This record gives sequence, C-alpha cells and structure tokens, in this order.
Amino acid sequence: MGTNVSLLENTEHLAPVWARYSDILVERGEGPYLYTADGRRLLDFTCGIGVTNTGHCHPRVVAAIREQAGLLLHGQANIVYHRPMLELVEALRQIVPPALESFFFSNSGAEAVEASVKLARHATGRSDIIAFSGGFHGRTYGAMALTTSKSKYRAGYAPLPSGIHIAPYAACYGCAVASAAGRDTAAISAAAPS
Repeated sequence: MGTNVSLLENTEHLAPVWARYSDILVERGEGPYLYTADGRRLLDFTCGIGVTNTGHCHPRVVAAIREQAGLLLHGQANIVYHRPMLELVEALRQIVPPALESFFFSNSGAEAVEASVKLARHATGRSDIIAFSGGFHGRTYGAMALTTSKSKYRAGYAPLPSGIHIAPYAACYGCAVASAAGRDTAAISAAAPS
C-alpha cells in the first residue's frame, strides 16, 4: 500500500455523491476516539452516524462479530432462515405490543424508509406520502424524495418519485398536516428535522 499522501490521492476517484466533512484519514478507532496514522486522537462526535453507539471496537461487539463470522457471514433472509434472525424476532415479540406481530429487517435506514412507504401504500391502497420539511430519510431514490434536510441531497436527481408532499411542522396539532393530507394520503412521515 502507498503512503497516506498517495492514498488520499485516490479520493478524487470516489463518486461525489456525499458531502465530505473532512479530509482526515483514520487508521483505527477505540471507544469514542478515532486515531490517525500520525497518532492524533480525535473524539468521534458522529459515533459512526449512530452505528458505533457502544464505541469503536467495543470488546463484546468485536467478540460477537468474530463468533458469528465463524458460523455464518450472511444468510439471505428471503432464501434461508437463520438462528440470529429468529432469535431477534423472539426477543422483539417479548417487548413490543402484541399487535406488532410482523417484522422486517433491512441493512439501512433508507431501506427501512422505502419499505415503510411500500407498506403504507399497500396497506391503505393510497398513493400519497407526506414528509415534514427539514427531515432526513436517506439517500436512496425513494427515501431521497422524502429528504429535505439539505437541498444538495436532492439536487440533480429530478424528477423524484411522485406522490410525495412536503409540509412544514405544525405549530398546533394537525394544522399544516391536515391541509396537506388528501384522500390519497397513505402515510405521514414522522422523522424529526436534522
């Protein structure tokens, strides 16, 4: 592998689909910290966008990943059943209200948002979705139609999927939402603004 300087030259070949917040090259993480090649210790305020909420490389998380990797790396959920998935279903059934009897697992929040839009449209037979202005729902094509936290997330991708209506957060119960909702509204997004 090249030096850190030569490695960073490769960044110009990464697709510019995400905003970059730094040019920091990290070597490793431990607890709440990231470490650079030159030994600087940086507090990771993003927490991996929530992925590392137990800290980077928490020993119990690392051990669990190693153990599972030694058994099964991937069990395609629509092809096979596997123990971790079914044990998670069992654990969820113990803590959620009885009416919540069906579960869907996905790889990302954007996938979960897209699945919720599909579910809402299918279950209601209605087509329209209301999202609140300022919310972030993801960067996949469908989730991006609901995302208004930053205009650059949507720039250059029009036309976005139809049936999406953006409403301001209401200062009183139902004011802006009621005026935006119509006969064809299948769901209203509940994501908080970022």
